[in-house]
Amino acid sequence: MPKQAFYWQLYIATYTGLLGLPLLFFPKWVIPFMGFDTAMVDDGPFVRLTGMFLLCLTLITFRIWQKKIEEMVLGTIIIRIFIILVLLIVGVTGGFPFLFIMIGVVGVGVIGTLWSLRSIRLLGYM
Repeated sequence: MPKQAFYWQLYIATYTGLLGLPLLFFPKWVIPFMGFDTAMVDDGPFVRLTGMFLLCLTLITFRIWQKKIEEMVLGTIIIRIFIILVLLIVGVTGGFPFLFIMIGVVGVGVIGTLWSLRSIRLLGYM
């Protein structure tokens, strides 16, 4: 598997970490920049839980990069496509522009990873 495919795991780890840390530790400060109401933080733990899950994804993708686990790269592509679909549905039904920005960020990673794997027969990794 090309090294570039693993560098895209660092891209994922970076944006999930940069989003997860403030959502976990400073949600009231970050939420307004995303276009959401700060009351979301007071209503329940869901914003902080989202930050926690993003940090878990950061750790997983960093370990994939660190250990060069080829089989997991295709799995991250599938998960990120699912994330894009969910963000698209929630963005269209809820009208939150920040979600469309996140679709772009996640989409760049998917396209970059797929581009780096263009000469690889992916079915061998399923």
